[in-house]
Formats: sequence, structure tokens, C-alpha cells
Amino acid sequence: MNLEYLRVFTEVAKEANITKAAVRLNFVQSNVTAKIKRLEKIYNTKLFYRHKHGVDLTSSGKVLLNYAEQVLQLMGDAEKTLKNSGVPQGTLSIGSMETTTATRLPGILSTYHEQYPQVELSLQTGTTEELIKAALNRKIEGAFVAGEVNHPELEKINVFEEELVLVTKESVLSSTSFEQLKNQTFIVFKSGCFYRDTFEKWLGSKGIRTPKVMELNTLDGVIGCVKAGLGISLLPRSVVDNLNQSKNIKPFTLPQEYGVIPTSFINHKDIVKTQAFSKFVFHIESTVSLRSSLNA
Repeated sequence: MNLEYLRVFTEVAKEANITKAAVRLNFVQSNVTAKIKRLEKIYNTKLFYRHKHGVDLTSSGKVLLNYAEQVLQLMGDAEKTLKNSGVPQGTLSIGSMETTTATRLPGILSTYHEQYPQVELSLQTGTTEELIKAALNRKIEGAFVAGEVNHPELEKINVFEEELVLVTKESVLSSTSFEQLKNQTFIVFKSGCFYRDTFEKWLGSKGIRTPKVMELNTLDGVIGCVKAGLGISLLPRSVVDNLNQSKNIKPFTLPQEYGVIPTSFINHKDIVKTQAFSKFVFHIESTVSLRSSLNA
């Protein structure tokens, strides 16, 4: 069977709409419809329910989608392996937390790009939870995540440790006592963020069980709201150090069990390790080794 039929089928399943799938695939709608009908004829079963808002998978369609995604993944892996030459090239898809992207990654990515300019870097930001899921599903080749990660399907390199500090507008807090904290708004990233989990555990240790939170999706948003006095947040000191020019930001140190968080680079153990990926891992390990020797 032509793999294009499976690609069309999976795109229609993802979009739940033939017209939208046709646009994404750059096909005419009739071409997409014909390929779906051809698949239904091959398997002698209905794959989609049609309705005025789009389409939904039938039970048979759900079964085929599972296998189609596996087939396309395997063929993609095969293509990467066969094209893999001695010179790193192609696309390298990496995930990272937004705070790491802002402070730690520019140097790592810059030196890697200088050495391997033929590699096209694709960076996806997200929470630790989202990035672990993406790595497990092999949607990305690797990711920088926070906290201890132990999963039988993942490989891990310990990269560095982040010191987390409580940050406030200069005039908001004079201490981190319960009385000072109890009426504050706590500015956090969305659920799945390891730093948010740590923040909530620390607040619980201070006696604040149901904190009032303001949830934001961007680092710039969090910093802006803290500067405006809308609340307080927990951020890596590496981020705060970049804000030294802002005299109105005040950091508070946390106890070590909450304030020191490891950052690791993870990848699925069964991904195709292209030259681009292998060189990136070597680059990370070299960076870690150099940092360790300088700190020795």
C-alpha cells in the first residue's frame, strides 16, 4: 500500500475534518476524499462517521489509526537511518522548559550550530510533564526537563542544577513567614510544570494549603506580573540574575530540599540516534564535563 494513503488518513483523523486536512496536506479536497474511500474499500470497513461539522473515527478507524501511526513512525526512523551519513545534517527536534530556553540553552545551541551548521534545530517549549510525554511518544528527539526522571524507556544525562528562589517586587515582602505569605497571589506556570509543583509543596510546608494562584503561560508574563506587584513567584536564580538591572525585583532563598532542582536531558532509548542527535548529546556531555572541571 502507498504510504500516502496512511498519511492522508492520519491527518484527517487528527483534524477531524476533511477540508482542514486537505489544506494542511496541500491537496484538493476531492483527492483526500478519494484516498479515504480507497482505504475503506481495501479494508472493507467504514473508517469515519461523516457529519456536518466534520468526521469522527469509527471503532475500525481507531484501530487503523494506532497501526498507521506506528507504520509511519517506523518508516520515518528507517529514512533517518538510511540517510544518516558521517556529516550531521537534517532536523534535530529538541524540547525545553521556557526558563531553561531563556537562560541556559542559547550558549549550548549557539556553539552546536557553529560546529554543525547543516543541522536545522527545531525547539519546542513546554512543561516537564509535556516534554516527558513528547519524548516517550517520540514526538521530539530529546528534552531538557526538571526534577528526578526515572522511566525504563528513557535515557538521561544530568546537565546542571538550578537554584530556585522566591521573587517579589521590592516592597511586597520583608520575609517568607506565614503572615507575610498568606494573603499573596502566587504567579505560576500551568499544571505539569515541575517548578510549580515545588512551589506548591514549599507553600504547603509554610502552612498555605490552598494558595490563590495566577496561572500564566510565558516567562515574560510571569516576570512582568511580579514587577508590577501582582503577586510573587518561584524562578531559577539564573533567570533572576538576568534581571539584575531591575532594582525592584527581590529574591528570597529557599531551603535546599525545595531550592535545588536538577535539570536533565532525556530521550527515548529506542529513537533513531542520527549523527545530528549523537553530536548534540556529545556536546551536552562535553559542556557538563567542562563545567565540572572548572568547579573542581
